[in-house]
Amino acid sequence: MAIVPTTDLIQRSKATSAYLIKNPGEVKNAFTPPDESKAADVLKTGTQKEITELKIFLKDYDMSSISTDELKKVGRRLYDSGVIDVEAFGMFIAGDLANDEKGRPTNTHVKFNAIALFNERLKDYDNFLIDNPKLATQDNLAWRRGMLIANQAVGALAYFANASHDKFSIDEQV
Repeated sequence: MAIVPTTDLIQRSKATSAYLIKNPGEVKNAFTPPDESKAADVLKTGTQKEITELKIFLKDYDMSSISTDELKKVGRRLYDSGVIDVEAFGMFIAGDLANDEKGRPTNTHVKFNAIALFNERLKDYDNFLIDNPKLATQDNLAWRRGMLIANQAVGALAYFANASHDKFSIDEQV
């Protein structure tokens, strides 16, 4: 075998396919609140004005059929409102995880089920940490906590989207 020296840079691709959702029909899971008050608790913000603005903004988004572009907007709004932290925001902006060879998000207009995606990603990450206990570092556990918060937020949004009443209702008493 001959070794041929070269000065060519090795091309490394950052391309990734979208996360394969195993149960795309999932609209309810352990993170779906059982009642309106529990769902409202997850989405509580500081002032009545913030709550009203958040309700108006979120009414047009369906977590069971949402694109990465839309999920970024929802995540930004939840983050700016103090509903989610920076790690949870990372889940929202990553969307379905599809990237091109340079690591830029692709097909950000394609709709998917964020309820199932977030839940399955959390389960996969839990399994990863179980299989690799030495990697359960402070940073990785903070990321996992962000995944929990993202799941709780999406669950609360899904509750209101699927509730029998017409309006997105949060108790606005401060």
